[in-house]
Amino acid sequence: MKPLKFTLCMLGLLLAGCANESLRRVDVLHPSPAPLKTSEADARRFLDAAQPCCASLRELPYTRIPANFSGDVLIDQSAPVFAFDSGKSFLRAFQLPADSKSFEIRLYSQAGDTVLAPNAMLLDSQFRVTRLLGPDDFVYGAAAGMKSDSLDARLRVDRLYPDNPGNEHYLVLYSSAEQMSGQTVIEHPAKAYARALGNQPPNIPDLVAKHAPVGVIKMVLIEDKVAGQTANTYVPPYSIGQPMGNNVPSVPAPAVLPETQAYYRQGIDAALASKDLQRALRLADEAERVGDASAKAYLLERVQIK
Repeated sequence: MKPLKFTLCMLGLLLAGCANESLRRVDVLHPSPAPLKTSEADARRFLDAAQPCCASLRELPYTRIPANFSGDVLIDQSAPVFAFDSGKSFLRAFQLPADSKSFEIRLYSQAGDTVLAPNAMLLDSQFRVTRLLGPDDFVYGAAAGMKSDSLDARLRVDRLYPDNPGNEHYLVLYSSAEQMSGQTVIEHPAKAYARALGNQPPNIPDLVAKHAPVGVIKMVLIEDKVAGQTANTYVPPYSIGQPMGNNVPSVPAPAVLPETQAYYRQGIDAALASKDLQRALRLADEAERVGDASAKAYLLERVQIK
């Protein structure tokens, strides 16, 4: 076994660096003796009988990942269980890189006979929920090239202001009771093959992947190559996903800092100066979410002055 292990490690060094392997494969950090070998029905029974790991989002076991992370997230019966408002679910939780440029997260929930229909929850430094990506955000992507059939989502995480308390620091991947009862139509491989050859796809039924409480999600983080825009033109990118109406116990919102208030005031002024009222409204909403209750009044006052 040692020669084989050495050979694999050397191959890893050539591809990505053997020292980084534990960071690049979450299933190594959360080993499972037989990943996803349990049937979908057995996984449901296991989930129904499982006790939640934690009483609040703050207590979830978060795994730190780097800005260049790329790997498979294994969500099986070895994963923690939490009682979300949407129902109990297996989950994986991550601490996102804080001292990096802004970055994009790409998620691909792998589909076969079954598929995990995911939710992606983002939280700020105080474990307050900022965004929730759900069924409307994860879109079926047919197999193409080296990519398999999957439910895909993309989101952007801002790091222009590292000390901004509204920054998103945590990511939780899970499913919901409603999503587990659904299914996804998968394009028949014969159709994809015919299309790749430039031929008319055959008139045959597509396949169906039943939604399951377990699955594998490929996750890729792509860091910006440049630092980004200046403060006068920056707008926090909260356009993907919806605020989550989840009543999971959390910490009370701290008093807004003067620096944070000034940060959003500057953004609102810049948006109004460029005659972008929609952007100014988004900034006022976001300021209110992080504790600045007077942001909307400030916006209204500035609009009236102009």
